[in-house]
Amino acid sequence: MSATDKSPDVLVIGGGIIGCTTAYRLAQAGLAVTIVERGVCGREASWAGAGIIYPGSELRTDFVAQLRRAAIARFPDFVAELRERTGIDPQFVRCGSLDIITDDNQDAAADREVAAAVDHKTNTGEPFIERLTPRQAREHEPNLTPKIRGAVLMRETAQVRNPRLMAALRAACAQAGVKLLEQTAVLDLLVDGARVGGVQTARGPIAAGKVVLAAGAWSSSIDRRLAGLIEVFPVRGQIVLLEMLPRVFTHFILHGRSYLASRLDGKIIVGSTEEPEAGFDKSNTVAGVARLLRVAERFMPRLKDATLLRTWAGLRPGTPDSKPYLGPVPGLEGLIAATGHYRSGLTLAPITADLITQYITQGKTDIDLEPFRPGRPQNQSAKR
Repeated sequence: MSATDKSPDVLVIGGGIIGCTTAYRLAQAGLAVTIVERGVCGREASWAGAGIIYPGSELRTDFVAQLRRAAIARFPDFVAELRERTGIDPQFVRCGSLDIITDDNQDAAADREVAAAVDHKTNTGEPFIERLTPRQAREHEPNLTPKIRGAVLMRETAQVRNPRLMAALRAACAQAGVKLLEQTAVLDLLVDGARVGGVQTARGPIAAGKVVLAAGAWSSSIDRRLAGLIEVFPVRGQIVLLEMLPRVFTHFILHGRSYLASRLDGKIIVGSTEEPEAGFDKSNTVAGVARLLRVAERFMPRLKDATLLRTWAGLRPGTPDSKPYLGPVPGLEGLIAATGHYRSGLTLAPITADLITQYITQGKTDIDLEPFRPGRPQNQSAKR
């Protein structure tokens, strides 16, 4: 920005799903907003995943689970709004998921899961969660392997085409007046005393009324003063893309941390590894790709004949306690964190954007951010 440019009310560091959604909501609230992105908006973790909008376990009552449920309730209206405003369809579909049962522990967990959701129904009156026998699972997905103990059907699981969602968000931001500065690395925070007044970029300084830190796996490296306050580290996730027509399955197929996702066009996403030891290396490995292909063939034997299109990897922003950082950063007045969402950035984007917007415009939020506060004590061995 030149010296004649007006400083934004809010500068957002990072143009992924969290940064763009937050910038969009802030602009709708009447604020002048600039996004500064080290690469191209939405081309890191937001682009790499499978677009799963997953409700998660009904047994979980922790703060992240509550945040997830609040986010999922917002998602249909969120994508409908983007489609209406931009003409870009993110292709939100409630496809449901089958969580495959293969051992005693999963068997027992399935029973507890169904019991926890016994009173929950979909809008059409069907059980929110249902335990399926192997035969019933194959009635839902005929190409599923018979070598399973059963499955848990979650009818509310949805999918979205994340590249299309990011395209819609980028267009919506532009319509709302958000300024996008891509290919612009943030080198440091501009701090006067204890107040953050902007950022130093590779193109020069940018002053701002407030700064939102939404730089994903890169968040901790923005400034040395974040040490001990924001600990976010990259967790590499390798992905394999297959193709087979006609479509082999329609539900998400889940087993542990692995998944198979079927697109309407016959593309199949197989994911994903979890490799915090890889650091910022986004390479694919023979071992990682081979493991994903074994998962695909194990649960959908027909996929042995699928076409292998390509592979890639993304860097999820992990934290030691698996909770995101949300809210003001202590000791750095004017800096607000919105980062560290790990595997849930896509799902949590609508609620995160609403909460950060509430905090900046009203000084308070509908949901207590204390469990997510920057600078909270961390178990350093939790994710490493």
